[in-house]
Amino acid sequence: MLTVHRAAVRGTAARWYEADVIEAWAPHALQAARIEELSRRIESGEERAVVARDASGAIIGFGSIAPDARELRAVYVAPDHGRAGVGGAILRELEVQARRHGLVELAMDASLNAEAFYRRHGFASVGRGEHVLRGGQRMACIRMHKLLE
Repeated sequence: MLTVHRAAVRGTAARWYEADVIEAWAPHALQAARIEELSRRIESGEERAVVARDASGAIIGFGSIAPDARELRAVYVAPDHGRAGVGGAILRELEVQARRHGLVELAMDASLNAEAFYRRHGFASVGRGEHVLRGGQRMACIRMHKLLE
């Protein structure tokens, strides 16, 4: 999942953010601590993930929600699988899971490059903001919200 995350950020967001933000968001080298942290959040149920795989079983996209926070964390798709409906399918399944957890809305901090994707899928902009990455690095974002039907 983190390999797809890194490829998606570096492949699609790099035109929108400075190099130091990209490195803080998706470090060039995968770090054991990040792998362990993601595993812990998923295993504990703090975060619920949906993974998309290609015919060979390789992960080509994923997304997650944090039900207790009523938050969509993000959807990431490997750049060579972008614009093929993978992200939309992941997002629809995450919304199904959110409803199963009794949620009636999701909020998120969308990256600048992803705002149009989330708008196409029913999210509305609440305003601009800053998302704080691990290590304290700040990145511009769009605060978004969606009522679940």
